[in-house]
Amino acid sequence: MNDTFVGAISQWVEDVAMIVLVGFMGAGKTTIGYLLAEKLGIPFVDIDILIERRERRSVTQIFVESGEQAFRQMEHDTIVETLNGPDAVVALGGGAVEHPGTRLILESAMVVYLEVDYDEAVLRIGHDTYRPMMANPNVRDIYNRRLPFYRQVASLVVNTGGRRAENIVGDIIAMVTTPNSVPDGTKSVLVAPMGGAHQVHIGIGLVAHFAQLLPSLPHAKKGFIVYSGPDQDVASEVAESIKPIGLVPEMIQVPIGSRSKTIARVEMICERLYRSNAHSDDLLIGVGGESVCYLSGFVAATFSRGMKLALVPSTLFAQADSAIGGKNGINLSDGENMVGTIYQPSTVVSDVSGTVIQKEYEFRSGLAELIKHALIADPELVDILTSKREAILSADPVVLADVLYRSTLIKAAIVTADEREQGDRIFLNYGHTFGHAFEQLLPLDPDRHGDAVSLGMMAAAYLSYRQGRIAKSLVDLHRDLLSSFNLPTQRRFLISELNKVWIRNKKYRSGMRFILLNDIGKPQGGVRASEDEIAEVLDDLAK
Repeated sequence: MNDTFVGAISQWVEDVAMIVLVGFMGAGKTTIGYLLAEKLGIPFVDIDILIERRERRSVTQIFVESGEQAFRQMEHDTIVETLNGPDAVVALGGGAVEHPGTRLILESAMVVYLEVDYDEAVLRIGHDTYRPMMANPNVRDIYNRRLPFYRQVASLVVNTGGRRAENIVGDIIAMVTTPNSVPDGTKSVLVAPMGGAHQVHIGIGLVAHFAQLLPSLPHAKKGFIVYSGPDQDVASEVAESIKPIGLVPEMIQVPIGSRSKTIARVEMICERLYRSNAHSDDLLIGVGGESVCYLSGFVAATFSRGMKLALVPSTLFAQADSAIGGKNGINLSDGENMVGTIYQPSTVVSDVSGTVIQKEYEFRSGLAELIKHALIADPELVDILTSKREAILSADPVVLADVLYRSTLIKAAIVTADEREQGDRIFLNYGHTFGHAFEQLLPLDPDRHGDAVSLGMMAAAYLSYRQGRIAKSLVDLHRDLLSSFNLPTQRRFLISELNKVWIRNKKYRSGMRFILLNDIGKPQGGVRASEDEIAEVLDDLAK
């Protein structure tokens, strides 16, 4: 990466989130622009289409009736107006960069040049009569004339030749969501679902650098920090971190655990935000475990129809699961997370320091999630968990950072491809169909979720075995791995008890469907099981 590009990225991150796509006809500006805007959660503006709507005539008609010079001035004025407006992804016409005034205004934006070879561009365009310049017999000369201008205005050059739009967009997002600098040893994972691409930063001592890891928030004035008692020191450190970047911190304390995930608590926080004149551009920061992350996400998604959100998960459970993927929710009197939305944060900062992670709270739940990710996606991670068990149990920060990074890569890839659980994201529910029911039947405990998921994965393994999907050796591996991390693998439940819970489950549809394994890294969703099979599984689990 050259120094010019680094400087351009720095300027954009500090000042404005306006991305402009330039390039010759056929470079894919419109296709990539729509997808990029969706991923970043900001509008897409195609300058040619905007002009056509205003003029109520096509670009070709404008060329014929008014001439190219008149169109270029019209185009320039529209670009100036657009770049002075709200943040957006903006696609320019192929010839826009030939206007000297346009090149000047582009200095204030992040400009991505989508580079395409002439022959490939012509092949993509074919005989498109919509493009007036294609009627010119000297199209290659036009291409060659514009090349220096594209490179002059570009902050970033991306070659589009022979590449899928999704991969090109991923490259662009990785660049524009990465902070200017990150502390040494930090591992960052890009999560890029539709509606909110962001980075998850994993490392040691990151809380002190929280503000440094934030993306551009040019219009934010305040930072509202939601936390519970055990995380007061971490929350205070976050508050001190955001002061130098001009954010005024305001602390909002909530009770620890599920007591905070209530409609009444949401109302309290929203009233507090309203009295403090919070706006959608301001930042809500959730500092804490699963409950605080879910509660903060729900408030951020709904107050003022959506405000900026950052998460600083302080438990292994929240770092491995709750803070990644955009799910949030609050509880009803008898139902966990029954009211919720999907809303992506702007950034997640997972500090694995011993001063942040609470080993006595939600640690086993985090271990269960790490094991689940390994079983559904990564045999190598299974081996690492086995070989480094003692270091993980002692919360060795270096080992935890590596394991959490591998786990986060798995969940990020699934969430990026399927944000709303219409496909592969259901695999993240391995063990949860049984586990969520078990959780309602287990005694209250800070790690009840982890215990329930552990028992749920054990039950799913038994069902997979009984359906002939896996060998008994894989069932034994489940038991050995889970028990080695002090997670339960045996308990008696009644099918009548489960049915009472399942009928109120969010995913109930004429019965429950299960996520099972055909092998490590080979999950299968939507599997039905008879009552007799489930009864046999419960007998297995009780032994």
